[in-house]
Amino acid sequence: MRFFQLRLVAAMLLGITLISAISTYFDVLAHKHLLRKDLQRRAQWFAVGIRPQLERTLAEQAATNWSEELRDLHSSPDQPAILLYNSRGEVLGTAGEMPAPRMLPGRILNRAFDTNAESDAFVRVRDTNGTAQQWYEDVLPLHGKQGVNGALVVLANADWIRAEGVAMWQRSFWRIAAMMVVIVTVTLTMVRFFLYRPIQRAAEWLRRVRHGEANAEEGVNEFGYLVPLAREVTSLAENLRKAREAAKTEAVLRNQAEGMWTSERLAAHVRERLGNGKLFVVSNREPYAHIRQGRETRCITPSSGVVTAIEPILLACDGIWIAHGSGDQDFQHTDAKGRLRVPPHDERYTLRRIALSADEQAGYYEGFANEGLWPLCHIAHTRPVFRASDWEYYRAVNRRFADALLEEMEDTEQPVVLVQDYHFALVPGMIEQARPDARVAIFWHIPWPNAEAFGICPWQAELLDGLLGADLIGFHLQSHCNNFMDTVDRVLEARTDWQDFSIRRRGHLSAVRPYPISVAWNQPASKDEKVVAFPHEPRSASWAGPTLDFIPNIKGQKVILGVDRMDYTKGIPERLLAIEQLLAEHSWYEEQIVFIQIAVPSRSTIPAYARLKTEVEEMVERINLHYQTPRWKPVILVQRQCNREELQHLYRRADLCLVTSLHDGMNLVAKEYLEARDDCDGVLVLSCFAGAAQELKDALIVNPYDIAQVSDAIHEALQMPPDERLARMERMRRHIKEHNVYRWASDIVTDLCAVRIQETPSQTSPGSERPARTA
Repeated sequence: MRFFQLRLVAAMLLGITLISAISTYFDVLAHKHLLRKDLQRRAQWFAVGIRPQLERTLAEQAATNWSEELRDLHSSPDQPAILLYNSRGEVLGTAGEMPAPRMLPGRILNRAFDTNAESDAFVRVRDTNGTAQQWYEDVLPLHGKQGVNGALVVLANADWIRAEGVAMWQRSFWRIAAMMVVIVTVTLTMVRFFLYRPIQRAAEWLRRVRHGEANAEEGVNEFGYLVPLAREVTSLAENLRKAREAAKTEAVLRNQAEGMWTSERLAAHVRERLGNGKLFVVSNREPYAHIRQGRETRCITPSSGVVTAIEPILLACDGIWIAHGSGDQDFQHTDAKGRLRVPPHDERYTLRRIALSADEQAGYYEGFANEGLWPLCHIAHTRPVFRASDWEYYRAVNRRFADALLEEMEDTEQPVVLVQDYHFALVPGMIEQARPDARVAIFWHIPWPNAEAFGICPWQAELLDGLLGADLIGFHLQSHCNNFMDTVDRVLEARTDWQDFSIRRRGHLSAVRPYPISVAWNQPASKDEKVVAFPHEPRSASWAGPTLDFIPNIKGQKVILGVDRMDYTKGIPERLLAIEQLLAEHSWYEEQIVFIQIAVPSRSTIPAYARLKTEVEEMVERINLHYQTPRWKPVILVQRQCNREELQHLYRRADLCLVTSLHDGMNLVAKEYLEARDDCDGVLVLSCFAGAAQELKDALIVNPYDIAQVSDAIHEALQMPPDERLARMERMRRHIKEHNVYRWASDIVTDLCAVRIQETPSQTSPGSERPARTA
């Protein structure tokens, strides 16, 4: 309250001072103007009164002592000083108090002689001491028979007008000061008695209501004259009481409802399933990274659908996330074990960072994971590279993460573990051996190839054995589950149950399930959602704002958008060939369309990625050189990471989005584009080899290797009627709204928590001490 009073007083003082100063300034100007007019009028009357006599005397040349003659005319000290000049500009005589004649400006006298008319002005002159004074000077030409015989100059000291203005400012200052003291005193008194005291009473009443010590009806008396506010707060207090009684019931009902999945609903769902248990997550990517930017260290959140889906679970159960600490300042903010509490400023779960050496990063991540498993699982005709040294690093890093996980789980009974992606295929087996009571799931975010293709890997048996340590193995698509089951059937001695899609090996049961990942749906939910009037930028507008200064201004052109990492699985060269063919076959598209390809740099140290970057840049240069005009380039290549705000702007501006990957587990760009289009406009051109094609049937499905088909699909999208675009977009948006990333996470947690660990000997496999599972 004290700070509020100080701010109120300061604001009032500033406001009153500004208003009073401005008002006084104009009052002083008006007063000085009136004084000048009065001085000017009196001086001119005096000059006009003595002018005829001076003209006669000057014409007759009757006077020999002009100063004495002028003193006779200057009868009073209050009258202005006068000077008499002859026609040659020489002073004949003076009378009255005045500055030295040589100090007076001569331009007014010259103007009067030249124009043969009265001339006057307020002038500032300096005396012999250098002091500046203001004088009023009025010059009247004196006429004779031969014309102008001389001039009469009337001088009046105007310095008193300035002094009068200063005095007026002083009087106003004291008046303003007195007024401020009175106003501030009255205001603070009113605030204290009519605002502060009622608020204190109301706050005390709310405190007692919160603790159940007062009734809601008492609030009207506490609020006094604030009757409308009293009614609202009284109603709020009553609702607070009812909400307290119904909180648990409401949470259960929300969790059981069949509406849209949200992060809040996911958190309630996880709390119900886990009970007092704790969740552990293992991934290569961390949810928060500390990096140095200039002289400051910033904590950033890497863009990731996995982070969006998994973090609400950890927030709900105070879990632990184990990840590679990739930020250059990561370990400056952790304890000796690499732990810190996150999120920043709202610490609700633990992040444990694992430090990897440059050799480990090169062998485990860039080598085995991304030069070996990545091309092996993506049928993009890039030969996988398997090196024994990379395998050793991969196995060692998996062991390090497993040991860190086991350390964190020491005091937890029956922990629940979620392992993310192909970087940690061996971790489930390591955990299953050390902690058979743990429930473990692994989600494989990339495709699983057929058994013949996977057989290229020299260590396929070890990878499969590690994966089968999980109780639940998740893929994006059912076809990936089928390929995994077939691979296990051919490589390992295990019992595969194709009816239940489960695998039993050495007494351990692993369920294999499809979980199509999605994106977060962050828009307001309504029962019958239909948004068709999103006020995005008009097509003719120059739309590259401050956050999109890497895109040149585009006016009146239809935008084709591609958003990918610079990866050979994304089909960027094939996409550029389709754009080139479109321009060749439909020349009227020149200066009418622009293709923006966001190509985020990725794994640039791997030779295949470096070759792809060079190839894409050369193709873009060739197309632009062939088709560009002085005002237009058909292809804009952006090689940088875009944040969520920039991507949302691009998605909303794009008339169509090209997702033409050669092979993808899901490809969330397609779903991100749909989620962003809350105007229900735009067209999605989607590769049949992307997992999203299994769900988004209203996209234009293409074979990315068929350049002509992709070109025709782009042409069809650009010419598609608005009604058809609207209908297709509404159906696809409805699907991803109902099957968003929170539902994906809830399905995995639900199935994993449904695993029952049977510890009776009859249900344990012969010769094994590990408890058997049932799903």
